[in-house]
Amino acid sequence: MKSNLLDWTVRIVAVLILIPAFYFKLSGADRSIATFSALDAEPFGRYAVGFAELFVVVLLLIPRTSWLGATAAVVIMVGAVGSHISVLGFAGNAGVSFASALVVLFCAIVELYASRSRNPVFTRIFLNRGSD
Repeated sequence: MKSNLLDWTVRIVAVLILIPAFYFKLSGADRSIATFSALDAEPFGRYAVGFAELFVVVLLLIPRTSWLGATAAVVIMVGAVGSHISVLGFAGNAGVSFASALVVLFCAIVELYASRSRNPVFTRIFLNRGSD
């Protein structure tokens, strides 16, 4: 029961952060355009990340695929954190975006652990050791 509550809590927190994030990217919000312009990735990068975040939200909401959504979220958020460290910085709205990326990254890592029994890659590598 506790594990199930943790599983859903981290997924919902990540989803609640990612929904406005992908919406602003895909709708062409000025802040998103400015961010991806600073990264020399406007507009392709903004659309690619926006659709990837939308895909992550869908995967996280389906228990059977939450491990895959968490894996994709880790990859995306490592990129976001790296972008803030290397180019975007932490001042003003960039600081909020950086903090949000860290929260989603944390939630995704916890979800990877919480969903390990549903993850076919994890179960094949770690739980079937010695069989063959």
